[in-house]
Amino acid sequence: MKRTGCIFDQVCSFANLYEAYRKAMRGSGKTEEACRFSFYLEKELLQLKRELECENYRPAPYRYFQIFDPKERTISVAPFRDRVVHHALVRGIEPVFEGAFIFDSYATRKGKGSHAAVKRAQEFLKKYPWYLKLDVAKYFDGIDHEILMELINRKIKDRKVMELARQVIANSDRSRGLMEGKGLPIGNLTSQFFANVYLDPLDHFIKDKLGIKGYVRYMDDMVIFAESKDELKRIFKVVETKLSECLQLRLKDKATLLNSRLHGLPFLGFRIFPEMIRIRKENIRRFKKGFAARLYALQKGRISEEEFAAGMQSTFAWLAFADSYQVRNGILASRADVV
Repeated sequence: MKRTGCIFDQVCSFANLYEAYRKAMRGSGKTEEACRFSFYLEKELLQLKRELECENYRPAPYRYFQIFDPKERTISVAPFRDRVVHHALVRGIEPVFEGAFIFDSYATRKGKGSHAAVKRAQEFLKKYPWYLKLDVAKYFDGIDHEILMELINRKIKDRKVMELARQVIANSDRSRGLMEGKGLPIGNLTSQFFANVYLDPLDHFIKDKLGIKGYVRYMDDMVIFAESKDELKRIFKVVETKLSECLQLRLKDKATLLNSRLHGLPFLGFRIFPEMIRIRKENIRRFKKGFAARLYALQKGRISEEEFAAGMQSTFAWLAFADSYQVRNGILASRADVV
């Protein structure tokens, strides 16, 4: 197996750190912390560069907040300078792993994404009458650090890069009561990237060892397509064993679904049929609730018409991906009634 070295100089180069800063800034919301870093940009980047080169860099603790949409999650937020390092690290090692990922892995990859995963799943529904939908139980919390480091080491032989990756991975959310050496914090670029790396052996097992052509994965949401229920039942047992023995993960029982394409495939917020894509009812309810909240804020003068329109633009773009004319028309009609 070919391993890549001599990456560290690229990771901590000033040019890479600057590009990493730009990417981190896009997702920062221009917080006070990010703006302060920007004001002293050259000084901050040079300081980071020195710390990385001298191996003195140490990530700071995360801060946490809860979200409840659609279910309760703890989101971990790293300090802005650490997010710059996260982007710099991923920019350095991503090309090494990109060539090894299977085609039908769609999360956090350039040119992929959730819409491409949905379209690919629809292609397979046209070919296969049955599907098996799988979801890993508490995926991010269940990732084992040593197994992850071993998987990274299969591709990377640069000691300094490995040590930096270990620091980032080890700086996990232990304050939430996780076992030491377990879990990745939700909300970080590095967590998303490493979570994709962690399931890559399962991807290759399914595609290369089992010879399954109909397979789509988006992070820990997986769908396998086949000609019969019996075939999928056999595959389920093998995949379940592989996850447990090799990756120390287990499947979420309530999320496991073996069904016919006639009933549609619930996947990434949509219900997919061979010739149609619908939005799931629970997502429609959430969109309507969010729309009502934004409309109320507009009426009370808390946001402007421009802010209201900008907030709705991405929502309508997402809705328009599916066969959702009636849903969109209904939302617009309710807006017209209010006006």
